Amino acid sequence: MVLRDGHFLKIRGKGVLVIDKGPDYRNRLKGLRREIVRKGVDGLLVTDINNIRYLTGFTGSSGYVVVTRNKALLFTDTRYTVQAKLETAPSGFTVRIYKQKPLEVLAARVGGFNLRRLGFEGDVLSYNLYKKIKSALKPLRFSPITNPVAGVRAVKDPFEVDLIKKSSAILKSGFKKVERTLKAGLTEAGVALCAEEWMRKKGAEGVAFETIVASGQRGALPHGKASEKRIKKGELVVVDMGARFEGYNSDNTRTYCIGKANGLQEKIYGVVKEAQKRAIALITDGVAAVDVDGAARSHIKKAGYGKYFGHGTGHGVGLDVHERPSIGPASKDVFKEGMVVTVEPGIYIPGWGGVRIEDMALVKKDGCELMTASPDELVCL
Repeated sequence: MVLRDGHFLKIRGKGVLVIDKGPDYRNRLKGLRREIVRKGVDGLLVTDINNIRYLTGFTGSSGYVVVTRNKALLFTDTRYTVQAKLETAPSGFTVRIYKQKPLEVLAARVGGFNLRRLGFEGDVLSYNLYKKIKSALKPLRFSPITNPVAGVRAVKDPFEVDLIKKSSAILKSGFKKVERTLKAGLTEAGVALCAEEWMRKKGAEGVAFETIVASGQRGALPHGKASEKRIKKGELVVVDMGARFEGYNSDNTRTYCIGKANGLQEKIYGVVKEAQKRAIALITDGVAAVDVDGAARSHIKKAGYGKYFGHGTGHGVGLDVHERPSIGPASKDVFKEGMVVTVEPGIYIPGWGGVRIEDMALVKKDGCELMTASPDELVCL
């Protein structure tokens, strides 16, 4: 519900929550329209459901959005007749409901806009749906645009930052639960389930992605999803989890040791932690993401483990758990104030195991604010 003073009233559980500042829909739409002009199209068809949610506030599972230089419409089906109008009221989008044949409704409405060229999300729209839409909207010409909404979404407004921080707080609680639970004899899957149930109890809508719990030699798998393997004393355990709250995600990784750590385990943890610190120290408005990646990567390489670090150093987080900017050796992104990113260097040695440490940071005008902070020393449980 939108209150008269522009605040938002939301019901959560049995209580009432007043959110002081809602999403900045006007600025989001303005940013997208700048992209439309820059790409030389007359409008944009949006089909990615998270992009639709970002632009309109609509949380349903099906719909289309069309944004032109002076119009903004959401098309969805009869399941969402009431919901769509309530949720999109703050964003000002016009809602059109279709009972059947959505493309005919889309074509009938958009056909009257006198558009010549319509952009679409070239990295999202399937070829089959593209053919159907192109046929329905003749004689419009279509132009694929890569990630047209991603650049706008990369910089978070205060409303988004607040939700990501709440998601991070739930995730922090989840890791505390892991630390109280993790011990030799448990299965990786059992640890993951315990943490996921705990985060749901603390208010998470669900997990941001399938929880990773990789122990012993399985720690060399960067995406070693929790298995039925039993955790053994003396093993390192990589735990990578995320919580989702009000649609927004968090993403952290911790590496633990079951029992007393040996010298090599402590050494590799120290190398990864120092690499992360060096990367975080560079994060600020205007810095190239490739330089942040280089700070972490060069330290790991100098320590003799360069060939064991194959993935990027981090990524943006928001409505999707992986969004712009990308932090890697091929990234062309530049940090801007308001971006939320992960910093997650790692070392993965086949036959031995792995270490990854991941935290989230909010880019500021001068530096960054850590939303989470991993321990400097390896935690032994």
